[in-house]
Amino acid sequence: MTMRQRPFKRSNRTYALVLALLVVLAVIPSHRAQAQTYNANTDWFMQGKFGLFVQWLYGGGDITGDWNTLVDNFDVDYFAKQVSETGAKYVIFTLGQNSGYFASPNATYDSLVGRTASTSKMSTRDLPEDLYDALNPYGIKLMLYLPARSPSDDPDAVAALGDPTPIYDHLAPQAFQAKWESVIQEWSDRYGSKVAGWWFDGTYNNGAMYGKPDISQAYTDYTAAHNFQTFAAAAKHGNADAIVSFDPGLSVEAPMTTHADYITGEQNLLQYVPSQYNAAPYSRWIGGVQWSETAYQGYDWARNGFKYSTLDLTNYFSTVTNQSGVISIGPNVSKEGHINSPQYAQLVNMHNAIAGVGPGVTVVEDNDAGIAYSGTWLTSVPSGTGYSGNNGHFTTTTGSYSEYTFNGTNVVWSGVKGPDHGTADVYIDGALDNSVDLYAVHRFVNTEIYSKVGLTNGPHTIKIVARSDKNSASTGNYVEVDRFNVTTGTPTVIDDTASGFTYAGTWLTSVPSGTGYWNNTGHFSTAGGSYAQYTFNGASVEWYGVIGPDHGKADVYIDGTLDQTVDLYNANRYIDNQIYVKRGLSNGAHTIQIVARSDKNAASTGYYVEIDRLNSSKGTPIVTWDDSSSQLAYSGTWGTGISTGTGYYRDTGHHTTSTGAYMQASFTGTSVEWRGKTDADHGMADVYIDGVLDQTVDLYSEERFTDVAVYRKQGLTTGTHTIKVVAKNSKNVRSTNYYVEVDALSFQ
Repeated sequence: MTMRQRPFKRSNRTYALVLALLVVLAVIPSHRAQAQTYNANTDWFMQGKFGLFVQWLYGGGDITGDWNTLVDNFDVDYFAKQVSETGAKYVIFTLGQNSGYFASPNATYDSLVGRTASTSKMSTRDLPEDLYDALNPYGIKLMLYLPARSPSDDPDAVAALGDPTPIYDHLAPQAFQAKWESVIQEWSDRYGSKVAGWWFDGTYNNGAMYGKPDISQAYTDYTAAHNFQTFAAAAKHGNADAIVSFDPGLSVEAPMTTHADYITGEQNLLQYVPSQYNAAPYSRWIGGVQWSETAYQGYDWARNGFKYSTLDLTNYFSTVTNQSGVISIGPNVSKEGHINSPQYAQLVNMHNAIAGVGPGVTVVEDNDAGIAYSGTWLTSVPSGTGYSGNNGHFTTTTGSYSEYTFNGTNVVWSGVKGPDHGTADVYIDGALDNSVDLYAVHRFVNTEIYSKVGLTNGPHTIKIVARSDKNSASTGNYVEVDRFNVTTGTPTVIDDTASGFTYAGTWLTSVPSGTGYWNNTGHFSTAGGSYAQYTFNGASVEWYGVIGPDHGKADVYIDGTLDQTVDLYNANRYIDNQIYVKRGLSNGAHTIQIVARSDKNAASTGYYVEIDRLNSSKGTPIVTWDDSSSQLAYSGTWGTGISTGTGYYRDTGHHTTSTGAYMQASFTGTSVEWRGKTDADHGMADVYIDGVLDQTVDLYSEERFTDVAVYRKQGLTTGTHTIKVVAKNSKNVRSTNYYVEVDALSFQ
């Protein structure tokens, strides 16, 4: 990946040093900007639902070489593009940590610790400035992380700032707080509205569980000159609308102070949700402060791997965001600014599900004939105000409901949140699933309100019922339905033995058990003119069967019209193989007929035509090719021996440690996913799309994960594309080997 060179922001250090002398030890601030309870400025945070928490260069051991070179090599454009594809609406980025190095200059800090341009641990590049410039065009907000105490791994700075050591065994002295607030204020004034929020670490109130003092007590004496109020004011000095939080430690139950705008406890267990602290309908506010949670995605902060399965992560995010909570999730981001590829793929898949976007999603407008409305609903909405399709249904009548039956695995209800909106109960298949509070200070139109993911593939019903209560701040009881987004791409599988199949002519059904046939059944014929026929309901159909050295040809008809002649000959035998795909049909009843021909490939020794199963779908189906499929071509040295029952897709896998060895496949679709393995002995691979390097994938993780998405590409033009995975001669410094594995490809 060639890094796009963006002109870096650099500060005039001499001028800033002069200014710094005027603010050192000043009592802050001159105006009393402070955090607020029920702060309307957190509306965007709630509406964003989730963001990325980037612990960049976490720990001093990650900092090697020249500091300015490290900061200069961070590719903000590539990073911003990746963030946008994950669906995250904000980034919390570490301005500095306990190492004592900071990704931006600060003259006040250097003056306080007695450092010059040559001894400073502040970068000359202003990385937050460049991050803002890269993220802002995508509508992604920038927030900054700082420790609330001096950098513990820099003893000279700790001493100069007057912070007692060990710092977490002592309360922060007033003199230190004054100095630290002056440092924060310089950054706040410089960035102004470019920084939308602040996250301060190390104000813990749970020290007792570790045998430490409750160090939050240093900030709760509001008769003292420096406390949580002045701390928040320093951060808001350049932007009064910025939101601020103080980390209480491993806790999300309640805010430590109402001078914080949002709760930011590090839960790291994904088990708490806002409804545990509120009765229905579930409020986003706990003690007047926006509920949110912070957790890492991998083995630990800034580590590869997966702490949670994609389904578990998605279910949790869905539950929290349905209740207007917010999640800040921490993937591993490399020194160059690249999100770890397997974690990036997991985030994309999670976002697709809870937002109802991406491949295989059907949008159902509120005026669709399949949606039933009961009670009093109106449909007049102002044109051009952002409603999907310029139409919407709304009610203020208790008990009025909207009901829709869909066929799929995920559903998202989109509507409106606003200052005059009420509450609603959401039922799935007749069972109450959630109670939603639609109040917000600002008005959000055509916004995702509720998502349900991980349903069994098939028919389900969502029902939205207007409640009689509302948020005490709301001026009305509006409930609106704008659209439903349904994930319909997962196919319905029809085995060859299904009752709807018609077989004419000569067909046999004896297949060797355990040889890979779907459901251990199959129909086959060698008689010309014999046919299999099935009527399905959907917009696409796939035929799975067998290709091999003794197989013939078949004609495939759709609704009585010849669509394709298929040659089933292949030098090697492949069972349960996708043979034919028809997409883009009208969504309704169609008939597929497969007719054995009397001719064959000249190289074939027989005329076999086999039916193993059909896949039908109302949307664009997800197609998965196993690593052993003939559609995947391998070059170089690859092994195939794996242990049965270890989680590989269909118990097969290809692996290599040979530099330059590659897998290549051409597919038809707009998205593709490489499924493989991450482990402690795995290396790196380059992934090319249509001959262009798209991403370098780091497959290392402390723990073993099989059959996981290690790479995902979306947004391709409709048509045929080629993916190529090439093993590299490089690896993560923690890895013990160079393994690269291919388990399957999925595309849509």
